[in-house]
This record gives sequence, structure tokens and C-alpha cells, in this order.
Amino acid sequence: MSDHEQRADRLEAEADDLQKRNEHLGEEISGLKKQWEEMRRDESVPGAPAPESGLPPEANVTTSGDQPPRDSGDELPPPEPDETD
Repeated sequence: MSDHEQRADRLEAEADDLQKRNEHLGEEISGLKKQWEEMRRDESVPGAPAPESGLPPEANVTTSGDQPPRDSGDELPPPEPDETD
């Protein structure tokens, strides 16, 4: 068997191994996503807010001296002169 054939065989074996690892990781990720979604629905799990609750409490913090955000509804700021059609 030539060096090229041996190298090709090694690379094919490595590719097969990587494919198996990829599939295993995909299954593991799917399982973890399912577990996370179940925890998000369980209000007794800290740090896993339900999707309906919005941001986690720690995200609703203002620093001393910060002005609260204005609620402008759906209004957008006027476009810059170079952004118009």
C-alpha cells in the first residue's frame, strides 16, 4: 500500500470518527435544549425564567444617575440624510 493510500485511509477513519462525534454532540445538545425548556416552564427553578416573563430580574437594573428609558412606543427616530431613498 502506498503512502498516499495509507494517508487516505487514515483521513477517512478520522472523518468517520469526527462524524460520529458530531452526531453524538447533536444528540446531547438536543437533550440539553429539551431539559432547559422543561426547567424554564418550572417556576421553582431559579434563573430559568419562563419565556412569557421576559428578561430576568437582574437585567432590570439601572445605575445611579441613569435616566430611565423613554417609552416612545413604536416610533422610530428620523432617518439620517444619507439613509433616505
